[in-house]
This record gives sequence, structure tokens and C-alpha cells, in this order.
Amino acid sequence: MFFSLRALILTGVVTAFCLVLFNASLGDVNSYAKAYDSRIGFYAERIDTFARISSWKQRMLLRHVANSSIPTWIAENRRATDTILLPPKEYADQYMKADAVWTDPRIFTYMAGFQPVIAWADTSRRHLANAFIALEPRAITLARKGGSINLDSLMNEYQQAIVQRRTLGRGAQ
Repeated sequence: MFFSLRALILTGVVTAFCLVLFNASLGDVNSYAKAYDSRIGFYAERIDTFARISSWKQRMLLRHVANSSIPTWIAENRRATDTILLPPKEYADQYMKADAVWTDPRIFTYMAGFQPVIAWADTSRRHLANAFIALEPRAITLARKGGSINLDSLMNEYQQAIVQRRTLGRGAQ
């Protein structure tokens, strides 16, 4: 025999279940209302506003806010000879409400175009950087060697932010 008794029973049960499911009357209940409101309804209500935003730069800014504007500002204010050391994420997170994803060189390049940047985690090339990012509440500065910002202190701040995040992470466990 090709089919076993168990397989035939299982097929019958699944078929009966599907028939009941498809033919069940739910009355006035719209099972898709929640999904519609969370996805399509949001955009349907704001279609006129979104239609006026045709520039991809404006859309990027609305979607990513600081993660888009910070790399753009850095790219516009860097000198032609600058090689920028991107700070660690933990340092940038201290000054932002959202996650600072722009500290990843791949995302920085996506937001600002190709720029000579070095990731904080790239310890073998870190010494090649000649411009550094100093953050303050509501301010950003490109620090350079010989400038007013002490670079050793800035590198120490970068490292302390990482250590602080790790100790806070362990304390929560």
C-alpha cells in the first residue's frame, strides 16, 4: 500500500481543519485591520506630505536624522588632506538619543559618500588618521594635530566610553 493509515488520517484532519478555517464566518471582524493601520494606513494618511518630498537626501534625513546629518557635515567640513578617525560607537552614543550607527565606516560611506575614514577598531591603521571627531552636547568638532583639542585626552575619552559601556553591561546581568 502506498499511503499508510496514519498519513490518510492526518490528511483528512488537515483538510477538515482547512475547510472549517476558510468557511468560518467571522462576522464584522476585520482580521487585517491592525496590520493595515500599522503599515498602509500610516502612509495613506500622509501621502500628500510624502509626495512633496522627492529628494532622496531629504528622505534620508527624515529617516535617519543625526545618523545622516553628522556624516554629511563631516564630509563637507573636512580638508582635502584629512583622514578621519571615526570614534567608537559607545562614545557617540553618549551624545545621541538614537544609536550612533554612523561610526561604522560602511554606514558613514553610505551616508556621506567615499571619504578617507578609519574605524576605531582598526588598530593597525589608527595612527594614519590626522583628523578626529570630538562630540559635545549639540556640537561636533573636527580636531586636528596641533589644534586646541588635546588629542590624547580625546583618545582617552573614546577608550573610557568603551570601558564604561562594558562595565554597565556587566552590572545589568
